Amino acid sequence: MTLKQALTRLKDRHDWDEVIIYLAKEREAALMDFQHSDLTDNPDKLAKLAGEIAAIDRVLRVLQND
Repeated sequence: MTLKQALTRLKDRHDWDEVIIYLAKEREAALMDFQHSDLTDNPDKLAKLAGEIAAIDRVLRVLQND
């Protein structure tokens, strides 16, 4: 089975949208963290936050890809 086949099966589940909604909320929360100076005043923390957002974005794109 390929990832695409597995995702097709998962998308048919009634609770699949909850997974997508959860990930979207986590992405929005991470984006909101950019407004907190304690997370953006340190280059290491900023890089970690940017990496988290990029990872969530990538997962969302894969999961939502038709």
